[in-house]
Amino acid sequence: MNRRWLIGGVTMLDPRQTFIDITVTLGRDVTLYPGTLLQGDTVIGDGCEIGPDTRLVDCRVGDGCIVEQTVGHDAEIGPGAHVGPYAHLPVGSAVAAGARTGAFYTAPTA
Repeated sequence: MNRRWLIGGVTMLDPRQTFIDITVTLGRDVTLYPGTLLQGDTVIGDGCEIGPDTRLVDCRVGDGCIVEQTVGHDAEIGPGAHVGPYAHLPVGSAVAAGARTGAFYTAPTA
């Protein structure tokens, strides 16, 4: 899987420490840092930086986001948002477009 994404233009700083489910969709010019796990129906927009040490399951990440040291399940991150470090995005939570969450953030659920 990683080889396919690398050939398609995704940058992985350490492919041996990056894990992507077959069901994940990645946009153009995405950078994945070591320790990144993308699972389920996760969709990552164009120009995003994900990781290091980030796990996203069934999440939607808008274009141009930075997501650092974050765990998210069934959450949405709006375009241009900066999430983390050490953020928690529980089921049903959302981060607004252009928002900056800061360290140790836990998103409220709807």
